[in-house]
Amino acid sequence: MKTEKKIQTSRTQEERSREMRARLIEATLVCLQRHGYHGSSLSVILNEAGVSRGAWSHHFKSKKDLVAEAAESILKYAIQRAQAAADSLKSGGNFLVILDFIWENFYTGRHRDVWLEFNNAARTDTELKERLLPILESFHTSLDRVWADHLKGTEQASDVRTLMNLTIYLLRGMAIQSVSYDRPEYYADLRQAWARLMEAQVQWK
Repeated sequence: MKTEKKIQTSRTQEERSREMRARLIEATLVCLQRHGYHGSSLSVILNEAGVSRGAWSHHFKSKKDLVAEAAESILKYAIQRAQAAADSLKSGGNFLVILDFIWENFYTGRHRDVWLEFNNAARTDTELKERLLPILESFHTSLDRVWADHLKGTEQASDVRTLMNLTIYLLRGMAIQSVSYDRPEYYADLRQAWARLMEAQVQWK
C-alpha cells in the first residue's frame, strides 16, 4: 500500500509540473504577442501566469529557457496542425486550400505575431538565436516529412521539398508585410495566383 501511495503521489507531482510548465508557456506566448519580446520581462510573464518567482525557478533557469520552450511548443503545434490538415486533404483538394490553411493558421494572429518576436529578438541576441536553431531545424525536418508523405511532383517539377519550402517563405514574407500593410484581399489574390502556378508542379499522392 505504501509503495502504491508513493507512486500515486509521484504521478500527481509530475502532472502538477507539466501543468505548471504549460501555464508558464501559455503566459509567455500571450505576453510576447501583447508586449513584444523586450516588453515581456520575466516579471510580466510571471504576473500573467499568476506564478511566483520561487515556483518558476523550479521549472526554468532563465527567461530564455522559457522562451525557447515556448518556441518549441508553438512549432510542435504547427506541425501537428499541418499533419492533420494534410491527412484530411489527402483524398483531394486544390493547392489553394493548402495555402489558405497555412495562411490562416500560421501567418495571421498570434502565431504570426509571436514568431515575428522570436525572429526579431534573435537578430541581436546571439544566445537566444543559438537556443532556437535546433528547434527550427527540427521543425523544418518535420515539415519536410509532411510534404514527402502527402505530395509528389508532376512531370514538370523537380523537387517538391524545395517548392514547398519556397512556398512557406513566400507566405512568411507576406505575413511580415501584412503587419504594416493590412490588406487581406490583396494577399488572397497573391495566394490564388501562386496556387495556379504550383498546381502545375505539385499534386497529392
